Amino acid sequence: MDKSAVELVLWILALPLAGSLLHALLGGWLVRTLGEKVGKWLIGAVGTGVVLGAFALGWQLFQAMLRLPDDQRTLTYLLTDWIKVASLSIPIEFILDPLSILMTLIVTGIGGLIHLYATGYMADDEDYPRFFTYFNLFIFFMLTLVLAGNFLVMFVGWEGVGLCSYLLIGFFYRNSEWKANTDAANKAFIVNRIGDAGYLLAMFLVVALFGTLSFGQVNALALSVLRDAGWAATAIALLLFLAAAGKSAQLPLYFWLPDAMAGPTPVSALIHAATMVTAGVYLLVRVHPLLEMSPMAMGIVAGVGALTAVFAATIAIAQTDIKRILAYSTVSQLGYMFLACGVGAFWAGMFHVATHAFFKALLFLAAGSVLIALHHQGDIRKMGGLARALPITAATMLVGWLAIAGIPPLSGFWSKEAILLSVYHAKLVNFAPVLFGVGILTAGLTAAYMTRLVWLVFFAPPAPQTNHDAPHHEPPRERYTTVLSVLGLLALGSIVFGWLLPNEKAFHEFLKPVAEPTILAQDQLFLSAEAGKGLVFAIALGAAVLGILFGIVRYRRGMPPAEARLQGVWGAAHKQWGYDGVMRALGVNFGGALALILAVIVESLIDTVVNLIGSLARAVGNGLRPIQSGYVRSYAFVMMLGALLLLIVAFMYGLR
Repeated sequence: MDKSAVELVLWILALPLAGSLLHALLGGWLVRTLGEKVGKWLIGAVGTGVVLGAFALGWQLFQAMLRLPDDQRTLTYLLTDWIKVASLSIPIEFILDPLSILMTLIVTGIGGLIHLYATGYMADDEDYPRFFTYFNLFIFFMLTLVLAGNFLVMFVGWEGVGLCSYLLIGFFYRNSEWKANTDAANKAFIVNRIGDAGYLLAMFLVVALFGTLSFGQVNALALSVLRDAGWAATAIALLLFLAAAGKSAQLPLYFWLPDAMAGPTPVSALIHAATMVTAGVYLLVRVHPLLEMSPMAMGIVAGVGALTAVFAATIAIAQTDIKRILAYSTVSQLGYMFLACGVGAFWAGMFHVATHAFFKALLFLAAGSVLIALHHQGDIRKMGGLARALPITAATMLVGWLAIAGIPPLSGFWSKEAILLSVYHAKLVNFAPVLFGVGILTAGLTAAYMTRLVWLVFFAPPAPQTNHDAPHHEPPRERYTTVLSVLGLLALGSIVFGWLLPNEKAFHEFLKPVAEPTILAQDQLFLSAEAGKGLVFAIALGAAVLGILFGIVRYRRGMPPAEARLQGVWGAAHKQWGYDGVMRALGVNFGGALALILAVIVESLIDTVVNLIGSLARAVGNGLRPIQSGYVRSYAFVMMLGALLLLIVAFMYGLR
């Protein structure tokens, strides 16, 4: 790969940034000057074009990388020096390797399709230019994150996507009825700061121990530096996991993500499918040698991932809002990815990142098509029988449903099977059989709650007095060619990525140079590579089929009354088993009380001490002020007395 090809990375970053600046500076003027229809078309074309243009450049780099030998597929592009302090030098650098190229293609490819979808979905919004300003800026910061060559450059992208998610989740804010949106944006922003604190502390430890923040150098030196570092290896691994858990919505920090559904549907798809929430998984894979240095930390990652997966699945099965079901589904699928990383199958975690990007974007955008048809009424209890009115939406959502449920040959089955097989053979984690059981249970629950969603929306008898039957609303119908086109492309991707491509083995081979464990040997991590594959295949498929059958049988005539009224266990699951309330009590009530106590301490103790010192200084100054008379003879007299005193002291000590 020559230098000119490597420098394409700057264009990949520059295109979405330029689009964002154009919309911010000229978007409103274009709409006012050219008219709403032409102005919005131009903004949408530019906003989508810059992201798809970045995808085309990324694909060019991908093709160039495939022509290189495996040991030459990691290249670093140094843009300029940034920070130099003593022996520490931190440049602005970007890394090109199979991992960063994969994420670049996902972010720009899926992100570009979501941008195209948004040109239709947001067509009637008065803040169209502002939306694409934030949308393009989000892509720029996400690309900065995945292409960064060191911790500090990644942190710029890390914080940037946090800022953009805050702006996009709270996009609708102009009246008091939308206060819940701004509350959700604040919640996402604040909770993510907890994870960011872990990232910063890990970065400080890395600087102290390694003397560099470059990913290549840190990964290469991990064994020699951390071999005898004792607690430091575990501390760094757990702090990085805290950072990843905040961004990728794992226990105990998952609870911001469901509320993020307050943003427009394209935002939900972008955050959940291809960008922000996968950043935590990407971080762990990028620095996996640091994780390998602490088997205890890897066990914690695997355990938390499995617990998050099943916990979120039990909540999803009791939700009534179409987007919130998919939100908890995202939390659950992210748990699978963390489970894979925790047992050492880093490539399998990234495989699920890639397949999940297709089918989860498809599911969210199909849900958006339903919302458009029903005038943004999202309660599935008020839906039913929409397959006839929304045939394209129903057909594409069926593909997404079967993919996430784990039905072969669709993409979701292969990545989920790869994770479960890795857990089945896991050797490093002592409780691997428990993790495998939890993974299978989650697979069954996933199939069940997704069948519940699809059946109640499209195939169950229409609910009585549904919102779309109201006389002031037209009958539900599909709108916007761009919306339906994107649904078709994503459905095709979910099929092709799982069926026509020899993806599993090829994907593993492609990521081997950067995602294969380097500290721990394969025989330390896994019992076997292939044994039991047929058994795992059968168990995973059986769990998915049972979940689907349960969903069809239970919801074929609509949602049972007790469940619709959220009585008993359904109400508890709907309220996240009380978890969000506990976190709110700890964070808001207890945190507020603690802040009040600290404020009282500051005001009554620290301020009192500071004021006392100030008063004492003032009193001393007032006491000494009279001797500053301004008369030279007075100063001469004082100097004479001082000299005399010094002579007396010298004479007395001299006699001794």
